[in-house]
Amino acid sequence: MAGRPHLVIDGALLAARAVGAGDIIFYVGGDHREAHAALRNALAERPADVRGRARIVRAPAGYVSGEESAAVHFVNAGDARPTTAPPRPFDHGVGGRPTLVQNVESLAMAALIARRGSAWYQGLGQDRARGVGLLTVSGAVNQAGVHELEFGATLSDAAAAAGGINGDVRAVLLGGYFGGWADLDEQWGLPLDAPSMRARGLSLGCGVVHFLPAASCGVEATARIMTYLASQSARQCGPCVFGLAAIAHATRRLAARSPQPGDLERIVHWSAELTGRGACRHPDGAVALLQSALQVFADDFAGHQRRRCLTIPAPAKVAVA
Repeated sequence: MAGRPHLVIDGALLAARAVGAGDIIFYVGGDHREAHAALRNALAERPADVRGRARIVRAPAGYVSGEESAAVHFVNAGDARPTTAPPRPFDHGVGGRPTLVQNVESLAMAALIARRGSAWYQGLGQDRARGVGLLTVSGAVNQAGVHELEFGATLSDAAAAAGGINGDVRAVLLGGYFGGWADLDEQWGLPLDAPSMRARGLSLGCGVVHFLPAASCGVEATARIMTYLASQSARQCGPCVFGLAAIAHATRRLAARSPQPGDLERIVHWSAELTGRGACRHPDGAVALLQSALQVFADDFAGHQRRRCLTIPAPAKVAVA
């Protein structure tokens, strides 16, 4: 949106034409000032009929505010909380009208396909996968950032696009905070397309690939994520408000090597109990990540329950004479 705003506008116009929409709303995160400025300037360059049907809404900060029903709820009522009860936005959305909610990358790609033709797009991709996608690659790589790869490219290709692996890697986080941890050696040749990943119980989600350095503790990394996700609750149901908070507290105690007796057993039990009980999908995504961590870092969690970290040694004790 910041670098190619006209592609996004063109894609939105195409989508509006396809579904018969009269109004276009660009929902831009409040923290993304460059994107907001670029989009505002690009709209100013458009004809009056486009400017008249398009507007920009500054989205509030918050993990759940990007969920489609939360976006519609904010446009309608100034409250960016997800609403899960029917009707969904495609039935009853902005102003009570059917509303298509679409992501920026897909809109930009639709505009490119309109310019270059479907044969161009079908010519991209590897093996049976077609097209390209944007990946945010971070962690133990030499050139962290957003990289465009063909669908069907492997995890090793993603690492190469980011300048190669920098040092040893302990695990890889695929799909972001609503994705999951995976063993790097097992997934190194994994094609990054939906069918291949789904077959292994994985998802590319929002296109995040994070290589966790070998010197980093998986329990500590997971505790930081769980603490963040608990803080991002929409606070509209008990399982999310109290359940995620309790899990985050227990995971932090484990990470700090100061657990209460039974903390590990508790988070295993709670993560299973919480699935499917929230008013929205936020608890489900959070505990799915935790469950993947409990598998990939099983020995680490067991060690932390015994107040020992297999990755980071405890500080040396100092004897005072």
